[in-house]
Amino acid sequence: MTTCVVALGKIGLPLAVQIASKGEHVIGADISSEVVDLVNKGQEPFPGETDLAVRLRQVIDEGKLEATTETADAVRASENVVVVVPLIVDDQARPDFSAIDAATTDVANGLRTGSLVSYETTLPIGTTRERFKPALEAVSGLVCGEDFFLCHSPERVFSGRIFSDLRRYPKLVGGVDELSSEKATSWLPHWS
Repeated sequence: MTTCVVALGKIGLPLAVQIASKGEHVIGADISSEVVDLVNKGQEPFPGETDLAVRLRQVIDEGKLEATTETADAVRASENVVVVVPLIVDDQARPDFSAIDAATTDVANGLRTGSLVSYETTLPIGTTRERFKPALEAVSGLVCGEDFFLCHSPERVFSGRIFSDLRRYPKLVGGVDELSSEKATSWLPHWS
């Protein structure tokens, strides 16, 4: 099984490494070619995450993780997609969806029948169902709940201790429909 992790930042890269360490092949996608190059060399692009350097090197050496700037291609090659693009909020508490909307379009361009898409970032209530579901359907031409599956699983980790937090906290998952919930709960918790 192959999983695409979209955005290899301080949460996304450790999450990609965690999934790969559980035996899945992972393709990490990021808009930064510098981040992608460092990850493919087994070098952490940012310091401070406990055990990341060692664990990253291990999954790269084992061929379990690779990185690319071609998000749609990575999604097309994957059964599961985890979107970890941060939602930036300004000092007036207004969210800027531009980065996550762009990532959603890239995901939709590579989305294939049977795939599960999980948004794992802090989002306003209803965003997955009311914003991302229609966007994924419009661009891909696929129908959620029939052709692909969609859920939200908010991150419950903190930078610097992500691996221990993944072991410590139960995974919360909410599908946009019953089939999406079933698919998500059968896949997501097994790599925590």
